Amino acid sequence: MNYIEIDFSKVKGYNKLSDKSKRLFEEIYKRHNSVVGNYYKEDYQPIRVKEYKNFIEVHFKNGDWLHYYSNGTWG
Repeated sequence: MNYIEIDFSKVKGYNKLSDKSKRLFEEIYKRHNSVVGNYYKEDYQPIRVKEYKNFIEVHFKNGDWLHYYSNGTWG
């Protein structure tokens, strides 16, 4: 996969995620970041995450946010 490597522990809220959610966040981030063009990758580096019952809310460097779902999708 071609994605921007990040230090997940520096994403605000990462250390508050459950172990399962940490793995899910990392897997989906890598897939999400790898499928987009290089111009897009830099702006979509996560800066803050928060765990909810059915998704992880991810806020990015450019101000956008997405939900990462337990089935491996985002939206």
